[in-house]
Amino acid sequence: MVPYAVSVVFGSILLCLLIFADYIRKYDTDSFQRIIFLAVLEFTFAAIIMDFMFFLLEGIPGTVIRILFHVSIVLYYFCQVVSYYLVCIFIDYITFGNKARTKRLLIIAVSIQIIHAGLLLINTSTGFYFYLTPDNVFFYGELYIIRLILSYLPAVFTIIEIISALRHFKKSQAGMILFFSILISLGSIMDIVLKTASLIWPFFSAALLYVYFFIIKTDSRIDSLTGIGNRYSLNEFIDKLSRSNIKQSYSIMMIDVDRFKDINDTLGHAEGDNALRDLAAIIKSNIRNSDFAARYGGDEFVLATRTDNDITRITARIQEALDEQNKKNIRPYKIRISYGYDTFDTNSGQSIESFFAHIDSLMYKKKDEQRRCTDTSGG
Repeated sequence: MVPYAVSVVFGSILLCLLIFADYIRKYDTDSFQRIIFLAVLEFTFAAIIMDFMFFLLEGIPGTVIRILFHVSIVLYYFCQVVSYYLVCIFIDYITFGNKARTKRLLIIAVSIQIIHAGLLLINTSTGFYFYLTPDNVFFYGELYIIRLILSYLPAVFTIIEIISALRHFKKSQAGMILFFSILISLGSIMDIVLKTASLIWPFFSAALLYVYFFIIKTDSRIDSLTGIGNRYSLNEFIDKLSRSNIKQSYSIMMIDVDRFKDINDTLGHAEGDNALRDLAAIIKSNIRNSDFAARYGGDEFVLATRTDNDITRITARIQEALDEQNKKNIRPYKIRISYGYDTFDTNSGQSIESFFAHIDSLMYKKKDEQRRCTDTSGG
């Protein structure tokens, strides 16, 4: 059994270490996402190590071995369930991108883990969860089903909720979630049917590796300053529109921060960066997952949505959010924007380059109008 455990577990341990060693050096990513994913790796690694200890210690007589064996099982069950919950929370955050929602889920998860830790301590004297024979052989207790419920019920709810919302996600995001769910489900079924969690770790590690590749691929398309799409993602989007053989209609908008140079020159580039972050966050919070937003360069942003999603309503929401922030005086300046937008039809013969030049000119026309109004009013 030990050689089998080594072959199954060692590869999973090595994979977790390689992912951790590379990801720990990445700082140009979502910091909240980074914390959760690193926690997933750490608790998964600890659970696999404790599972390996299980195979090494079971059946070896002795009081000291008995203590070590019991401690390793307790830590294993605790870390295993924590890693499952963190994975569900991580997938939920990737899916919905709502930090407040994720924090609420974390509070619920921590509360459940405190209860679980209490049950593991009670099990020491009752053996309802698991027990050891005098010769240190492991057996499941009568209420072993508690572990299965604690481990997999949250995952079931998470998968159901995500699948019900798949139509709102981008294809790449939906594909990642479905593939990850399939891998975890296969490993979980083996765990439940065969009652040996060792078989889940290859599936679990493969799922983490797949998610890691997804993160790396996603991060390469994200502007490190603002957290929305970068020029690379914009070029991909433009290329997609240019090559489309199906007629589709998009409302595309160019957005620019008014008097951005004044903010940089007067208050410094740090405040200029804050202005860009604030505007990007407002844009991101007022569009759908199926919409596209990216930093075009400098203080210019691009927003694109299907024409059936009225872009004037999106613009109104963005302007309302900006006005609300300006009223709060969070920054020592007011963020004001100019924008220009029009409708682009794929497969229409118009080049996307000429269209971008068109909406860029509309944006600067509006900027000049607003500047003249401001100068006239003395604002």
